Formats: sequence, C-alpha cells, structure tokens
Amino acid sequence: MVTIKEIAQRAGVSTATVSNVIHGKSRHVSVETVKRIQALIDEMGYEREAGKRVRSSDNAKLVAIIIRYHQGFENSVLADPFYGVVTGSIEQELRSRGLYLMLYASSDMDDIFKMLMTWDVDGVIAVSFTKEDCQKLQSLIQKPMISIDAFGPDDSATGIPDVGLEDETGGLLMTRHLLDLGYETIFVAGVSNMGIDNRRWIGAKQVTNSEQFLSGKHKLEFIELGGTLDQREKCYQQITRNLPFRKKTAFFFTSDSLAMEAISFFAKRGISVPDSFGVAGFDDSINAVSFSIPPLTTIHQDIPMKARIAVEELVSAIRDPDYIPKSHKLPVTLISRKSV
Repeated sequence: MVTIKEIAQRAGVSTATVSNVIHGKSRHVSVETVKRIQALIDEMGYEREAGKRVRSSDNAKLVAIIIRYHQGFENSVLADPFYGVVTGSIEQELRSRGLYLMLYASSDMDDIFKMLMTWDVDGVIAVSFTKEDCQKLQSLIQKPMISIDAFGPDDSATGIPDVGLEDETGGLLMTRHLLDLGYETIFVAGVSNMGIDNRRWIGAKQVTNSEQFLSGKHKLEFIELGGTLDQREKCYQQITRNLPFRKKTAFFFTSDSLAMEAISFFAKRGISVPDSFGVAGFDDSINAVSFSIPPLTTIHQDIPMKARIAVEELVSAIRDPDYIPKSHKLPVTLISRKSV
C-alpha cells in the first residue's frame, strides 16, 4: 500500500504538505505543487480513507455551487441579491436538465477544499474565486468545473473557463454618465479594492484620460467600505459629517446591495438622495432597485443568462469528456433612473 511518506519523497515535499493536499487544506500550497502531488496520488494508486468520499446516489448527477464571499452578511450569503439570483437561476437550469444542486458558501478556502474532497460531485460551479484558487480546486477534484466572475491573473493555457462580465466597461459607462450629469466629485465605493470591485474601479478610472476630466475641476476617488456592516456604517457616518459637499458629488457603489444599504442609512437620518448627493449601483439584480426610493440608477447585467451559460458549458463537459468548455464575457448596459 502506498503511503503519504512515499508520495512526499517522490514529490520532494514534506509529508505534512501531502497530507494537507489530500485533506483539502491547500490554501497555502502553490497550484504547481497541488498538481504534482495529485498526479502522484493517481499514478501511485494511493487510496484515501474508506468512506471518505460521499454521494447521495449512484445514479444522481450532483453539481456543487461553491461561493467564496468576501463581505460579511447579517444572515446568509443568499441575502445578497446577486448571490440569491445567480443561485436560483443555476438551480432552475440544472433541474431542467435532470441534475441536482448542492450549495456551499464560505469565506474560508480550507473549508471549501475539504468540502469538495468529501463529496463526490460530478461538476462544480465556483462563484467569486481567484483564478489561482479555481486551478487548485480543479486539480484536487479532477472533475469538470466552470467559474463565474473569477478574478486575478492566471495562465491562459491551464485556466478554468469563466463566465464573466464586462466589469470595466460598466465602471466606465457609469462614471461617464455621472460626469455628463454635471457631477464634479465621484466616489467609487466598494467592499475592498480587490476582485470584481477593482475591475469596476479600473473601468471608472479610464475617464481620467478624457478632456472633460483633464479640465482640473473633477475628482475621482475609491472608498474602501469594509466587509462588515459595522465598518460600512462608519463610512456612511463619515459621509454625513462632511455634508454639505462644496461640489456636486455622487457615490458609485460597486453593487446594488451596497447602494441600497447606503440609501437606507441616509434616509433614516433625513438625508435625501439625490438632493444631497447622487447614488448609483451595479448589477440590477432584483426588481426592488427600480422600486427603491428613489429608483436606483445602475449598471444592468443579465444574471439568468450568466447562470444559463455556466450550466450549459458545465453539463456539456460532464456528459462529453472530450468537450472543452469555453469562457464568456457578457455585456452590460446603463439603466438611468432617479437616484442621480
């Protein structure tokens, strides 16, 4: 029987590293090392603990949706409109094709690695992961995998197919719109200047090369709100202390949930939007944004289409081992309402 020590000797790593990969604790292990160890596990015929991998039925086709969230939620990750809509849309698409869904959401990569090593799923849809982590996950499970909104650098030769969005275009469209409406100071506000928030900020910054912006009277700045409600409310409180603004000011939030959270915070304190300042969002993921007070100006993305394409690519790969899934980048549109 092959041992962990023998695999470690062949791989040129410690037994602890091999054990970590086997048990899904790969957060601090490089993609290359994970792939090397996994290849040796297969080559040498190492058998994992009996009963370790579980599935609900021999015949059931089970797809895991895994969400790595970066923002603190008061109740559940599904309370976020984007995650709620994308998960519901994926479930409908899978069910119509006779597949079952398993949902797992965590901010801890080790928890996610361990879960996937435990369940014998037929495929995985990974939402909001770095491209490097997607490669690690695929190396561990060696099953068809599609990412949604993956971010960060990757090796295009080994990267996981991604269904993403023209986030930079959306950032640019909204910032141009705010400038056209006469806003001189624009704050782009997100949980952190990383991932999707960063891509939308990069798009917004493209306006700084325009003649309109080069006049010198405009200001564009990113505000990092933080991942917890307490952190964000401290930022909103600071905004109220700075009122009234000397220049016409707008806040472009990197998601509708953040924008509506901020509008609610200000309304409870008697601060009117857009009378005091403009507020815009990104996603247009729920009907509520059009019925908010005021109706929210935002960037629209077709989330059900994103889910449908991800499922189509994944199911094709599950049913045909020779099928090579493709990446897609979906368009965005500006939806102008009454909040700016």
